[in-house]
Amino acid sequence: MKTVYIVTMWSGGRPSKKWKTEQEPEVLPSGTGVRFTSVDTKLTVQLIGSVSVEQYESGKEEMEAAFWENVQREPLPETPKSTPFW
Repeated sequence: MKTVYIVTMWSGGRPSKKWKTEQEPEVLPSGTGVRFTSVDTKLTVQLIGSVSVEQYESGKEEMEAAFWENVQREPLPETPKSTPFW
């Protein structure tokens, strides 16, 4: 698993644009924004203003999918055949 960061730019109290980056965003020297490299475009983005950064662990979904795939492959224990009682 690796860490990914979601950087959100806010406008009027609502999220207006989001980016994903693999390295922790760097706080600008002025302290009013962040700088990071976008995963999608590979470009350096510098945001000034209302910004939030969320940290996530990627790979969780892949691990869960692999777990359930293995569970589904395992044969189910045999259940005794029952005869109807009517």
